[in-house]
Amino acid sequence: MSELPIRNAASKYAEGSPARFHMPGHKGFCGELDVTELPGTDNLHSPHEAILRSEQLAAVSQWASDAFYIVNGSSAANLAMLFAVGAGKRILLGRNCHKSALNALAFAGQHAVPLFPDDGGVFSAEQIASALDREPCDAVFITSPTYRGAVSPIDEIARVCHERGALLLTDAAHGAHFAYSPQLPPIPKEADMWCVSCHKTLFAKTQTALLLLGKSCPLTRGEVQRVLNMFQSTSPSYELMLSIEHSVLEPLDWDAHIERLRGVRDRIEVVPGVKLLGKRGIKEQDFTRLNISHSGMTGYTLGAELEARGVFPEMADRECVTLITSPADPDEWYDRLIGALAALVPDGNICDTEAFDIEPLCGECAVTVRDAVTGRREYIPIEEAGGRISAGAVGCYPPGVAILFPGEIIKNEAAERLLLERDAGAELFGLHDGLVPVLTEK
Repeated sequence: MSELPIRNAASKYAEGSPARFHMPGHKGFCGELDVTELPGTDNLHSPHEAILRSEQLAAVSQWASDAFYIVNGSSAANLAMLFAVGAGKRILLGRNCHKSALNALAFAGQHAVPLFPDDGGVFSAEQIASALDREPCDAVFITSPTYRGAVSPIDEIARVCHERGALLLTDAAHGAHFAYSPQLPPIPKEADMWCVSCHKTLFAKTQTALLLLGKSCPLTRGEVQRVLNMFQSTSPSYELMLSIEHSVLEPLDWDAHIERLRGVRDRIEVVPGVKLLGKRGIKEQDFTRLNISHSGMTGYTLGAELEARGVFPEMADRECVTLITSPADPDEWYDRLIGALAALVPDGNICDTEAFDIEPLCGECAVTVRDAVTGRREYIPIEEAGGRISAGAVGCYPPGVAILFPGEIIKNEAAERLLLERDAGAELFGLHDGLVPVLTEK
């Protein structure tokens, strides 16, 4: 049994049969361990007892120098990481970033220098070194792993960043489980700061995450805590903290799950018309992420067909569906998945399902992110957006990557891509009643 400091503190309080004249209003009847800041239960915003001890243990489990529990998801961690760099700083920004990173730039008034990954979502150290040599920045912010599980060489990237005086911040939201098996990609521990979403892959409740510091991070714990407190609820859920603690200190058996997936992958690959996408190298791809395509179908169509058969993927795009797997999955689910795939018959309408490259869709930067999101705006049809300045981030969700970037001049090709994705079945974020936010013309 692992040491679980927050659980022990909350249990000690609950076992005393207290008269609860404090928050939360359910008074323990919705969960006796869902308490508040009391003597012995500590305070997430200024931890010094049980929560601090739990965070220290979590840091060890994730191979980090320090850890902070997040109850507002990795979105809050992204906001805190970027804001901690400082107002007005220059950020070399992976253009496939989550939309929360754009919110951080707006809050901090930072200037984004765009950086485009390869067609698999991966960045190289050489690419980042060249970009920093051309245009020095205070920090580099990249996403690794991607939604599909592609991993960038963080150790090499960290080296070139630090040689050029830049911090490396990594949105590793989809990689919380990497710490629990040597068969999974490396932990991004050479980054200065990174975040992981416990709820994405670990046995944890939705909205739980960790913000982690690497040994090279120049910021003190107090400096990071101060910034993080700006983006977390002042009434953090103890049930969420308990969920984080349990998921990282008593993880499920990822080695056994990976062994199970070897057989599952073999079974999927012999289904007619079905293909598993992604590289096989341990340093390049998360083996537990299943990216499945079917000949003659877009990923959107494949996702709908699977859902009609009771199998629900995490995400679909034009190319494939993406399934998040974990040790919590019952074996029977994989039988259902393979049965559903085997029952599919292409409709004969062969369509272009190739993933698109975001770089050609990106327009020239006209104003800063902050000026774009705080300026006067109007809403217009997608068909009329070409040539206007985007006042917000617009793209497909998931994965939450912006095709239209706030402050950029919208290309006709970008508007056409949004229409294509929408008509193919994608859910678009950033629109208002189907209309694109653009800066009002003077």
